[in-house]
Amino acid sequence: MNWFTQRSLRFRAVTIAFALYLIALALFTFFPRPVLESGDPTAVSDFLRTHANFFYKILYANTTSVAIGNYFMLTPFIVMAHLVYPKVSLLKLFLAGVGVSATIEISQLFIPGRVSDFVDFASNVLSLVIGLALIKAWGATHKTRA
Repeated sequence: MNWFTQRSLRFRAVTIAFALYLIALALFTFFPRPVLESGDPTAVSDFLRTHANFFYKILYANTTSVAIGNYFMLTPFIVMAHLVYPKVSLLKLFLAGVGVSATIEISQLFIPGRVSDFVDFASNVLSLVIGLALIKAWGATHKTRA
């Protein structure tokens, strides 16, 4: 297999991975969260046991897990976007990520059971910064343009 074919296969694989990531991101961030009449942990536990939906288990995860998820939710976005679109400046990719985060938070105002929160937005922006740091570190260690 020649260099061009290998590069083309890698590009297609990264592009497909990026598309799948975007689909998963949309499902996780736009999936309605049922509003339970009681915030009682037992009621939530019973709901999760009877509704074994993967998304519900994530949506009702404890606050710490959700916060940690927000700190890393858009890290793959900027890293994969950079791999798919290497000629686009990191600033533009960062601004695109900020736009994605803003879109998510504003959209959640209109999705049943979801809550829009500035802290989530700030966490997502920090997630983009983590991704930028990874890109820069990779570029510095591999002497490529990052």
